[in-house]
Amino acid sequence: MEVTNSSNKLNEFEKVISEFQDQLFRFAFFRIGSLADSQDIVQDVFVKFYRTQKHSSNIHNIKHYLFRSISNACKDYQKKVKKHFFEPLEKTNDSTFLQEKDASYHLLLTEEYQRIEKLLQHIPDEQAETIRLRVVDDLSFIEIADLLALPVTTVKSRFKYGIDKLKIIFHPKEIIYEL
Repeated sequence: MEVTNSSNKLNEFEKVISEFQDQLFRFAFFRIGSLADSQDIVQDVFVKFYRTQKHSSNIHNIKHYLFRSISNACKDYQKKVKKHFFEPLEKTNDSTFLQEKDASYHLLLTEEYQRIEKLLQHIPDEQAETIRLRVVDDLSFIEIADLLALPVTTVKSRFKYGIDKLKIIFHPKEIIYEL
């Protein structure tokens, strides 16, 4: 019976990984800008989650738990390397980068990260993070509020004010002249 229970836990864990892995990787990547470190963070969080689930199953909202864990791990990473939380993408070893299985995907992700960070550097960090969570990570306002431990109304107002500021900064007429 122990083997069956252990086997069920492993199957459940594999389902969680397949459901959330890509989203959590993107979430981590858009906070620290490093492919390898983002993968390490996600892997470490999954290992901790597995160990927690192995001994007890008292996590009620797995998605919230995983996003909160990744968010905390990214903050810890930033403190460890003593960089600003949203600094531009660090340089990677090109030969290692190109040898990865999904190099084109990572290249597109890197370019997307750089474009988004360039836009969001013009607004306050709180508004930028809310926009990232809503647009890039596709979280609902309720999920964002839970993750950031804020009222939903605060999250919505940060999102609205951030978008409004971006619209003013990047007015379509100005963009046409730059092209």
